Amino acid sequence: MRSIRTVLTIILSAIFLVSLPLRGSAAESAPKDQDSVPAGAPAAEANGFDVPSGVRVVVFSPHPDDETLAAGGLIQRVLEKGGKVRVVFMTNGDGYLEGVRKESGEAKVLASDFVNYGIKRHEEALKAISHLGLKQKQAIFLGFPDQGLDHLWQYWTSLKPYTSPYTHLNHSRYRSSYMRLKYDGRDLETEIERILQDFKPDWVIIPDPRDLHPDHAATGVFVLDSLRRFDSDERISLQKISVFTYLVHYRDYPDAGMWKKWIAATGIGGSKIAVKELSGSQWLDFSMSTEELSKKQQALNSYPTQMEVLGGLLRQFIRPVEIFGRLTPIQIIEVPTAYEKQLGLFSGASESRPSSS
Repeated sequence: MRSIRTVLTIILSAIFLVSLPLRGSAAESAPKDQDSVPAGAPAAEANGFDVPSGVRVVVFSPHPDDETLAAGGLIQRVLEKGGKVRVVFMTNGDGYLEGVRKESGEAKVLASDFVNYGIKRHEEALKAISHLGLKQKQAIFLGFPDQGLDHLWQYWTSLKPYTSPYTHLNHSRYRSSYMRLKYDGRDLETEIERILQDFKPDWVIIPDPRDLHPDHAATGVFVLDSLRRFDSDERISLQKISVFTYLVHYRDYPDAGMWKKWIAATGIGGSKIAVKELSGSQWLDFSMSTEELSKKQQALNSYPTQMEVLGGLLRQFIRPVEIFGRLTPIQIIEVPTAYEKQLGLFSGASESRPSSS
């Protein structure tokens, strides 16, 4: 079975051939079905939206710093309006080779160096979210493998877990992890569902499935699949939840405007999968106050390991507007269904994933 990473390799080859830049974000078009937008969705005016009082928001962050880059301003506004926020860190960011080399000062690094890097990024994350107004208890660290989330579609059960080529672990060994679980898709989706069921969010903020980073695309699809299954089992109604997406890794994003055109023809992970299902996403601007932007910058500066190697990229997100896509309930169901169908996920596998249909 191919993964998002395999699809991404193919699409990036095509991108290089036509000499397109490798960064960007989303498109600006009306949703396919206005009636299917949840009643709790924010009021949209001139492609912007307001935050209602008391809203409950969960933000899924593939790595420490993505929560600040994508939603640092939104998190502050929700708290200011008396709302509740949970940030879910999917990984500790412990698979970034260039960052580990920079941190250790050595070209040859060990598995323990990657683990120590993950511990440091956890500490940075706690400091960062404190600038946004969050306490430690409002952050959840799952500890799944950095650079490996998309592989968990193949490694579905704990009988055959995925092993990180960086940490050499097949489970989370971080003391800070929410649950110490094996690296497999079933356990990841179970934890996502547990968090959603316990916190009962009004808004779910996820990486856009079209993001070109495999961990981001996989996070988006995993959460959508959990929501789809919840709706199928009648544990939750998609009519009562608003799902918003964000981009970090997409050509020309966030500065230039061409990403709006390109994203409309992009599918999961940069592939052609679910292009039709995702093309109707509506993109909304969230405008920050001067104070919110200042605190967002303070939060981002709390990630010295990342600023040292990616500072130029990260500073592009210190801008007065955050951009979010809005998915309809129909899209929430159709996108993971299209991914499963077109890649033949779990078909013929002895340890197959149960169907939600």
